[in-house]
Amino acid sequence: MKTSASPNQAVAVALLYGSLSLAMAFFNKALISQYEFNYPFFILFCQMLVTVTILEVVRVSGKFGLPSVTISDIRTFAFPCLCYSLHATLSLAALKGMNIPMYGAVKRCTPLINLVLAVVYLRKPCPSFLVTFSIFVVTLGCLVAGLSDPSFNGVAYSVGVASVILQGLYQTLVQQCGLSMSPLHILHLNSFISVGPFLLIACLKGELTDAFNFPHLTEVWFVSLFVAVLVLGLVLNFALFLCTILTSALTTSVVGVIKSVLQTFIGFFTFGGIIFHPVNVTGIILNTMGGVMYTYAKYQDGKSRADPDSTYDLDSSLKNGKHPS
Repeated sequence: MKTSASPNQAVAVALLYGSLSLAMAFFNKALISQYEFNYPFFILFCQMLVTVTILEVVRVSGKFGLPSVTISDIRTFAFPCLCYSLHATLSLAALKGMNIPMYGAVKRCTPLINLVLAVVYLRKPCPSFLVTFSIFVVTLGCLVAGLSDPSFNGVAYSVGVASVILQGLYQTLVQQCGLSMSPLHILHLNSFISVGPFLLIACLKGELTDAFNFPHLTEVWFVSLFVAVLVLGLVLNFALFLCTILTSALTTSVVGVIKSVLQTFIGFFTFGGIIFHPVNVTGIILNTMGGVMYTYAKYQDGKSRADPDSTYDLDSSLKNGKHPS
């Protein structure tokens, strides 16, 4: 039988995920753009390695009832893990060629993918008119802003759109897997499956050698930033899976929309801001307004009916390491 997370637990997890996601975008941007440490596969390999190491220690210690990784688990989670890995890689690549406001604008299109998958794949009912209209405004704003972006990079935008599609897909798949797996187990599986391929690709692309020969490798500020990115990556991934399972893929994307509004505002004044163009700024504002409208629409939907996707009790999931039956 499914149990529901309390409102306080759901809000706390959503705030944790939103805050970490906001911070992660700026930390990644600083690492990749300011220091020009453009080695996405090496970064992701290190994140997965740190996560696997910590969770293996947790498993061996018997804390939280974390089970061992089995062949059956790997088969079950292989495709969601592939979607996550591709999304994470493409997001880092897109961030290299895009300013923060436009990166946030593109990311705000994720609810469109979640809504399509919710209706087509999860067989959810069609969304309300206000939700649909807000998604249209978000997408229109993104198109207007992108086409009028003075620093437009076609490759970066294409990679960003691909990452959004993959993000919506893996969030939906994680929501489905959450019916039988705990957030900690999903995080363990995701890292365990990903660490090998990320290492292999990093070696084949020469990123491993380049990273160890990086000129700033011994600088305190660079090392501090790199360690912060690794730790944030671990906690953010756990918060992502926890938020998706406790609420839904759609709710997680709503949190992402709210986060990206703040991200857009801060991005106007950091990392060189943006090259001002009236149409571009109008598109970003339109995109942001659509995001706010979308959040309001989902709030109204939540008031009018109970959310069937709220399936998890936080304390029992972490203690038992499995979904209550």
